[in-house]
Amino acid sequence: MARSSTNTFGLRYGIEASLGTKPTTGWRVLEPNNPSAFGAAITTVERRPISPERGRKKGTVVNSESSVEYEGDLTMDAFTDFAEGFIFAEWANKEFDLKSTGGLVPPPVASSTTWTVQSVSTLLGGKLQFTALGPWPLVYGKGYTNSANNGLHQITVDPAPTDTTLTTDSTLVTETPSTNASLQVAGVRCAIADLALTISGSTATLVSAADITDWSTLGLFVGQYIHIGSDDGAGARQNMFDDGSGGDVYGYARITSISGATLNLDKLDVNLDTTDASNATLVDVLFGRFCRNVATTAASDDSEFVERSYSFEGLYSDLEGVGTDAYEYAVGNLCNELVLNLPLNEKATATWGFIGTVTDDITASRATGPSVAVSPLRTEAINTASGLASITTDVVSAVSDVCFKSLTLSLKNNVSPENCLGTLGASFMNSGLFEVNLEGQMLFTNKEITNAIKNNTTVTFAVIMKNGDGAVAIDIPAMTFGDGAREFPVDASVLVNISGLAFNDPTGTIPDVSIGVSMFADVPEDRT
Repeated sequence: MARSSTNTFGLRYGIEASLGTKPTTGWRVLEPNNPSAFGAAITTVERRPISPERGRKKGTVVNSESSVEYEGDLTMDAFTDFAEGFIFAEWANKEFDLKSTGGLVPPPVASSTTWTVQSVSTLLGGKLQFTALGPWPLVYGKGYTNSANNGLHQITVDPAPTDTTLTTDSTLVTETPSTNASLQVAGVRCAIADLALTISGSTATLVSAADITDWSTLGLFVGQYIHIGSDDGAGARQNMFDDGSGGDVYGYARITSISGATLNLDKLDVNLDTTDASNATLVDVLFGRFCRNVATTAASDDSEFVERSYSFEGLYSDLEGVGTDAYEYAVGNLCNELVLNLPLNEKATATWGFIGTVTDDITASRATGPSVAVSPLRTEAINTASGLASITTDVVSAVSDVCFKSLTLSLKNNVSPENCLGTLGASFMNSGLFEVNLEGQMLFTNKEITNAIKNNTTVTFAVIMKNGDGAVAIDIPAMTFGDGAREFPVDASVLVNISGLAFNDPTGTIPDVSIGVSMFADVPEDRT
């Protein structure tokens, strides 16, 4: 008897060029813990005619509702797989993910001191600014067989449009990497004499004297996070500011405005306090891709709005007999709801939910593409102890007093299928209002928590998750808190339950944005 085991179930996805059309290239492997839904839910209506026979007649199929939902560990690759789809916006700096020439845009080939890449676009060439005295672009390699090709590298020749090589001061080892290796733009290196960091309470300015005339030309955006200081390759920090007494000044900050050579910053890391440049020679400013919700192209000229649709493959091993697999394809899927779960002293998980147009019949014939799907690379689990670089809300002004016991963050697009007469399954998909919600429990450390709830005060929230695969900063610029119910566990601290509703604030520090997501290819692992 044929039987398919859960432990051998395979899940893959590809981005569709048009709704419901399976792609033939670009498929990627997923790592589900618990696929709770895959395929079509069929609605059948029975026939119950009045008859002396006293029996029902055969019914008929009237609807088919297609969906995919699964829970999995939260990793950097798992998050970036569908970030664009759930936020309905493309990554800014998407060209930072460098590819090589030829084939299906594999990772860059390493040789001696250069990488072979696709022709550098005019846009990317402008962002990879280089002069002999600085700034110097930084790239980060991961997944190469030869360790010399991995890690942070400084570019030493100005990349021009149409160039197909990037030159570094590192000694590389000639290698054509596996398909899941990557080379990404990671930030910029500057001479310390060129940069001045001035900190004033909870805000700061980072000013370039001459090397960088406009930070925005490097690919930085209002609302995006940066990190001052980088990893030296052995887990320790390097290239940051100094406090004049041997103390390191480094960490994350959010960009509130860009004025030419000046970056205005807030949401400062606790390690960004005071500066004295006398004991440093170089400063690395790390940044990467950035995504935030934008208006539809019909409502504005914002070119980053995108409505991604996905095809999923479910592989059932041995379903056609021992050694013969069967395949099921759910197509036309829009991202409906993403729930990020951060429990206490655990690994972070996420539940991804999609609603689609139709699911094909299970077949022994495999579609083109999934058999060569690329496996994930950044698969280290994010833990909720050492893996949270920062978790803050301005309801409690002192970062040291912010203590969350649990946290759930959800992104919801209120997707619904649109059916038409004469068609089984959805003909179209409707994307609804974008909602960002928060549920959590905090220690009751400050009365301002409940005051903010009563007064409907606009507050902000941010969580930065990091591990050996990089970091992701999730920022909610404007939200209101609700609930406020307290719990009084014996022999423990008083707890307060909160719920949060993000909204687009046209007058806020980061106007008209409900969520901003900043990705880093690499950050220092040493956070002490």
